[in-house]
Amino acid sequence: MSKESRRLQIISRRLTTHQLRRLQGIDIPFDYTNFLGRDISQRSSPYFLGYYSCEGIEYALETYGFFSQLRKRGLDNFILVVNTEDPYKQRIALYYNQKDSDHLLGELVVKRKNITINPPFPSRVLGRNFEVISVEWLCLQNPEASFTPDRPRLPGQKYPGLKMGSMVMELLIIMCGRLRTAGLLNIPEHFHNAQMYAPQFRFIDPLYAGKQKAIARDLLPKYHLADVSWAIDLKCVTENRKPFEWFISEQIIPLDRDLKEYFNNKSYVNYVNKVAEQYRYEIDEEKWNVKKQEIDYFKGS
Repeated sequence: MSKESRRLQIISRRLTTHQLRRLQGIDIPFDYTNFLGRDISQRSSPYFLGYYSCEGIEYALETYGFFSQLRKRGLDNFILVVNTEDPYKQRIALYYNQKDSDHLLGELVVKRKNITINPPFPSRVLGRNFEVISVEWLCLQNPEASFTPDRPRLPGQKYPGLKMGSMVMELLIIMCGRLRTAGLLNIPEHFHNAQMYAPQFRFIDPLYAGKQKAIARDLLPKYHLADVSWAIDLKCVTENRKPFEWFISEQIIPLDRDLKEYFNNKSYVNYVNKVAEQYRYEIDEEKWNVKKQEIDYFKGS
């Protein structure tokens, strides 16, 4: 655990349920219906994921130092929007100065979800269901920053990132722990998403973990991460000499003890290594030299 992670964990233990659930200075009784968000007869709830009030989220972000980090980047006058109208999928958005797409700093859409693990080898998690928090969408960006040769634009980016991804991930892990879920789920839209958050996020299916490992082994020593991700996005990469498309598969940060053991088990590790040995990835240089002319690495989309 990093020094920053330890700092955030210490702060989280000081934050109380009372502080995180206050509604405009009014205390709402805590019960399991609210906590689990199960009362679907109500079309909306004041609580994010059945637990956090908007005021509580704002208080936590200030206490953790999230807002102070943004201020160091010259960003202030924050507008926090929490949408809990949909009991199954909920949204947090943070703006600065004014509420529009060009002043959006971060957006998070999450939901509670049950997953079943079916590994291709004997495991104590085989066939078991786990409740997780699923990240349906996450955007962190700095509209005041510019892309540079050292930090070129990545697929899907409109503005450069905030350089606060690690902090946000730790806060999401803390949230999962507070809500007593088995982990934090994510489906990486692009290769760079999967690579940047490794090894915290692990592909549940070891087949795709093996493929990611092979892509990193074959391409990252030769090319910048941005080039690899763009080349995959523009279908300029081959897998065993055949056209390759990025796969859609779930990753998780495991918090449950048995889930952690699943990823550390020799059966999982050996399966990943075996798959990695079976796949080879190359960039089709002729196709890539044509396609990359379409990319402006230093201008947002």
